[in-house]
Amino acid sequence: MRTTCSAILLTLTAALALSGCTDDDDGKTSSAGSKQVTRPTYKITERETVGAVRNVLVQVDTDQRLEAVYAAVKTELTDEAVYIVGIECSTGGDEYDRRLANGRYIVGAAGAAEAGLPAGTSEYQDAGGKCPA
Repeated sequence: MRTTCSAILLTLTAALALSGCTDDDDGKTSSAGSKQVTRPTYKITERETVGAVRNVLVQVDTDQRLEAVYAAVKTELTDEAVYIVGIECSTGGDEYDRRLANGRYIVGAAGAAEAGLPAGTSEYQDAGGKCPA
């Protein structure tokens, strides 16, 4: 009986803790327990498919927290493919200096076969760009 009550109490505690979490993709804050986490604002502006490769262009208003942008974008990439992700500044610059970061993400067996890498492989590289002031 005591073990059953403990298990029920632990389950309820976990459920209550998770109920305070949100998954906002709008750059607002979401709570993770008592810690506030600001998610970066981004917009996927282009998706191009070539066989099992998907080119995805993402625009951001700031050159801050780019790896968090990449992580958030990855959650939207679900088709089995190789995703090539480019993150660019939306506030100006030409096609050469607005690139802020690049990523590659392998999803599923088709993506793994295309890339020759295991599914779930993720590579991120900061391109060193800055958004114009």
